[in-house]
Amino acid sequence: MRRSTKARDWHRGLNRAALTAEALRILDRDGPEGLTMRRLATALDVEAASLYAHVQSKDDLVDAVLDTVLDEVALPEPGPDARSELIAGFESYRRTLIAHPRVVMLMFERAHTSAAQARLVTRSIELLESLGLSTRAAVDAHVTLVAYVLGFIVQEVGRPMRTPPPLAAAIPTLARALTTVAERSVDERFTVGLELILDGVLRSGPHEGRHSRPATPRVRPR
Repeated sequence: MRRSTKARDWHRGLNRAALTAEALRILDRDGPEGLTMRRLATALDVEAASLYAHVQSKDDLVDAVLDTVLDEVALPEPGPDARSELIAGFESYRRTLIAHPRVVMLMFERAHTSAAQARLVTRSIELLESLGLSTRAAVDAHVTLVAYVLGFIVQEVGRPMRTPPPLAAAIPTLARALTTVAERSVDERFTVGLELILDGVLRSGPHEGRHSRPATPRVRPR
């Protein structure tokens, strides 16, 4: 059956942003296995082949969806307290990802560099450097912070781990630890972890000079 003129007109108005927004809705609802080009085309009321006018492939579509999620991360306005801005930025990153839990694992499977990713990395490195760290130390700190945040999120959106009561009762140290953990909310535990990492990073000093290159290893004379 041929489409109506109205449907064809609407089809010409389809763009990459609308396509990725609908793909994200499908991912949020049905997970990665539920996102197919055919299902996306049905949701948009277009032929599957027409999607390729806006994305090169399904991989390109998934990358566009990941960028859409990263673009949702709200970064704090520049201010006098770089440390607070850094923590607020990573808190925003976490909130954005846990709002789209089905997308989290795709962040690992489809790691790529894009403008959306570069925006976040650049701001993090600049804030770390403004705290007195060298570029080398800032990069090391950023990598550590991202690893912590992603690991925390994976635990948070995954199946919660429950310790059998008999086991906890049999090990006093474990019982005390579990009681202590429960005294803080998940948000508080996340922020405390960020604070601990930054405490260690800033206490260790600037390492090399700011913007310096790694030192060339000395060659001992034979």
